[in-house]
Amino acid sequence: MEKSNFWNDAARCGAILGAVLAFSAIVENKLMLSGSVTLYTLLTVEYLAFAALHYYLLHRFTRLRSELSDAGEGFSFGQGYRYLLAVSAFAGIIVGAAQYIHLHLVIGYSEYIDRYVAALTSVLAQTGGAVSSSMEGVVSQLAGQLGAAAEPSVIATVWGGVLQSLIFGGIFGVIIAGVLSRPSKPFGTAGEE
Repeated sequence: MEKSNFWNDAARCGAILGAVLAFSAIVENKLMLSGSVTLYTLLTVEYLAFAALHYYLLHRFTRLRSELSDAGEGFSFGQGYRYLLAVSAFAGIIVGAAQYIHLHLVIGYSEYIDRYVAALTSVLAQTGGAVSSSMEGVVSQLAGQLGAAAEPSVIATVWGGVLQSLIFGGIFGVIIAGVLSRPSKPFGTAGEE
């Protein structure tokens, strides 16, 4: 297995995974900003569906990578886990960049905060009837804190995407790398003679 192909494969698969996860993040933001309890339920379904797709793609990419190594080399847990983390890191860069572009350039960060607070107020009103005065105080305090907080930078947003993707990749990677690992067979099997 060529080592130079490792980074090319990881970048290519990370770009595919990153595009899928970036689309998911944008859909999740749209659903979250809707302020509808029904769409919040759909948000849960969407999250679970994309988590399953995330796992499937990581498993598929790692399986394809493991097939590149011959029986004499084997495919160790460490090789699979390193590959998964590299794919996840590349995907995280794309997800973080897409989130920054969507929240800061498409929507506008101050507009995003205003819509988030309005959606939260709407959901609280739908689930609990009229928002009580104590809840209004909590929501207004949250709105004040969000408005006063510094707008996240490009680097902070991209790093957040990478970190989130590495956490998911790390958790999924333990399972996937364990399932796909196989010992080396330098002398082949008895049936190959």
